[in-house]
Amino acid sequence: MEFKTKYVSIVLLSALIVAFESVAIEGALNIEDLDVILVTAVPSLIGGLILMSVRPPGTASFCRSLGRKGWPWMILLCALVAGGILLWFDAVGRIGAGKEALLGGGSSEVLFVVILSTIFLSERLSRIEAVGGLMIVVGVFLVLMNADTMSLALGFGEIEAIISSFLLGCSVVLTASMLKAYDLAPLSGVELFLSGTIVLAFGVSFSDITWPGISGLLLLLLLGLFPAVGLLSYNAGLPKIGASLTSVLFALNGILTVGVQLLVLAVFPEADFMPPENLALAMIGGVIAFVGVYLLNLNPTSESSSATSKS
Repeated sequence: MEFKTKYVSIVLLSALIVAFESVAIEGALNIEDLDVILVTAVPSLIGGLILMSVRPPGTASFCRSLGRKGWPWMILLCALVAGGILLWFDAVGRIGAGKEALLGGGSSEVLFVVILSTIFLSERLSRIEAVGGLMIVVGVFLVLMNADTMSLALGFGEIEAIISSFLLGCSVVLTASMLKAYDLAPLSGVELFLSGTIVLAFGVSFSDITWPGISGLLLLLLLGLFPAVGLLSYNAGLPKIGASLTSVLFALNGILTVGVQLLVLAVFPEADFMPPENLALAMIGGVIAFVGVYLLNLNPTSESSSATSKS
C-alpha cells in the first residue's frame, strides 16, 4: 500500500471509531444515566493503561526523556485534552452525538487546527483554503440554524461543542509538534492516562460523582477500548501526513456519527438518542463544511507531506 494511502486509511478508521464512540457515549449518558465525569475519565484511564502496557520499557523511556522542558508541555497537552473531552461528552449528553459531531470534529475543530497549524507549524493558508474556511463557517451556521424561526439555536450544549473543538484543536497541533521528537504509542498512552486523571481529580474536587453498579462499571471498562484505538490511529497520521490533512480526513466523523446514530435508531427505535432537530438542514451544513474542509487541503504544504516521526 502506498505510504500516504496507508495513513489516510488509518485516520479514516479513527473517524469511524470515534463516530461509534460518540454514539456509545450518548447511550451511556442518556440511557444508562452514567455520570459524565466517570464516562470521560474512566475510559481515558483504561485506554491509557492499554497503550502504556503495550511496551512498558518504551513508556518508561518516554517519561524519562521528557525531562524538565518536556513535562510542562505534556501536562499542558493533557489539560487541553481533558477539558476538550469533558466538554465534548457533556455536549453529547445535551444535544446528541450527531449534532455535536457536525459542530465539532466534523467542522469547527478542523478550522481551528488549520488556523493554529498556519500560525505554529508554518503550514501556509492559500486563497482557496481561505474559501474552504469560510464554507466551514457557513456549514456550522446551517447546523445551528432553526428552520422554523430562522434563528441560531445556540444553547449551552452547542457552545460546549465549539469550545471543545478549540481545545482539542490546540491539542492536535501540540501533539503534532511533540511527535517530531517522541514515539507515538507512549505519548498517546500517557496523554490518555493523564487526561483521564485530570478529569477524575476535577470531578472528585468540584463535583458530586455518582458511582454506578457493576453493569455500569463494566460498560465504562468497555468504553476504554474506543479512546485507545481511536487516539492511536489519529495520532499515527499526524507526523506522516500533517495536522491539516489528518484533521480534514477526520472531518468525516460528523457525517459518520449521524449515520451511526440513525442506524442505531433504525434497529432500536425506542432508544433515547437525539439526532439533529432538522436532519436535512444539518446534513446540508455538514456536507458544505466537509467541502470546505476539502478545499483547505487542496494544496498541502511540503512540510506536512514529508513530516516523519520515530514511531
